[in-house]
Amino acid sequence: MALEMRGACERCAAPLDQNGLAYICSYECSYCGPCTRMLSHVCASCSGELVRRPTRV
Repeated sequence: MALEMRGACERCAAPLDQNGLAYICSYECSYCGPCTRMLSHVCASCSGELVRRPTRV
């Protein structure tokens, strides 16, 4: 089972590079760093914890 690596922040629509810094919750909602900090690492959609998304090689 692979994570869905979404290409844009769910809050501000900023592009998210596949190998760049991004954050994700357990439902695969994706956020950029500034939005994650603004949300205090809590997903705006499901209230889950936002953690750093793994990078692909």
